[in-house]
Amino acid sequence: MEGNKQQISSVNNELSVPFCNKKLNKEESTSGTGSTVLSAQGCNTMGEVSPQNKAAPYSTAVPEATLTTKQLLQYWNAVNKKVKPIRLLFEIPETRTVEHQGSKYVMYKVVVIKSGTYDGSQAYIERRYSDFEKLHKNILKNFKEEIEGITFPKKIMAGNFMQEKITERKLAFTDYLGQLYAIKDIRESDEFIEFFFLPEVREGYGCLRSGQYNRALNCLLNVLTLQEKLCMRYYDRLVLTLSAISVCCRDLGNIDDAYQFCEKGGLILHNHSRHKYLIPLLKVQITLGNELGKNMRHLQQKVTELEERHGYQSNLPSLKELVVQEYIQ
Repeated sequence: MEGNKQQISSVNNELSVPFCNKKLNKEESTSGTGSTVLSAQGCNTMGEVSPQNKAAPYSTAVPEATLTTKQLLQYWNAVNKKVKPIRLLFEIPETRTVEHQGSKYVMYKVVVIKSGTYDGSQAYIERRYSDFEKLHKNILKNFKEEIEGITFPKKIMAGNFMQEKITERKLAFTDYLGQLYAIKDIRESDEFIEFFFLPEVREGYGCLRSGQYNRALNCLLNVLTLQEKLCMRYYDRLVLTLSAISVCCRDLGNIDDAYQFCEKGGLILHNHSRHKYLIPLLKVQITLGNELGKNMRHLQQKVTELEERHGYQSNLPSLKELVVQEYIQ
């Protein structure tokens, strides 16, 4: 439980910025592996800078001599945030050899890192050669022309488990993922994105359905961190994961954590009033908020208005009923 608490705290800190109604823009990077540059817009980074400077916060014509020391620091911090790209990097720091039911293979630990800023959230997956091979075949189906210049590591018929060969393949897979991510259409495709969390999502939901809430929570918190790095623009995926985490936290008695994840899911759906998860999320948030002694009248009024506006009946499925139906193979 203590480990889950620390992981939840880390995820909450990581998500505290992206859910402030920012819009994520992507710019192409021509350096390194060509990773995406993510820049956040929509939140005031200029602090107390005067209105005339706010209009053009990155202009070289800002009268720096008129700014206080604090304002000048805020100004240059904003400039630095604009010119320093935040990119995703993929690293494979370690491997392990697995022997299972007469089969032997190497598992590669893939770490997804945001560069250009401090990344305090460690998110990683483990994949074997056959998983990378499946990814490549899926990418080839829809992006054959785009990846003509990208070489996929070939199978090795002998010496697979020699340290030299494993190290060589680690570097090859690291380079391969970076090259895929450099292509906008590929990095935004389901084939690429789901490679990084679909098995873990299915495992987490399977554990949730069987009542293994601690194990489910561990899986889903890691998934959420990966999704926050890889696909912030796909709000549906984030809402599903936040909802499942909230269900786990609630059933484990972590009311405050359950409330926070519900609240974040509701904020994402703020402009999606017909989304099937919105009202169930808000209803759970109201229940949790009342348990925590919060004033939830404004949210109850919003739920009533949504039900009246869209003609919803009172027998809508609960949040947990919706969650347990997802990711069933």
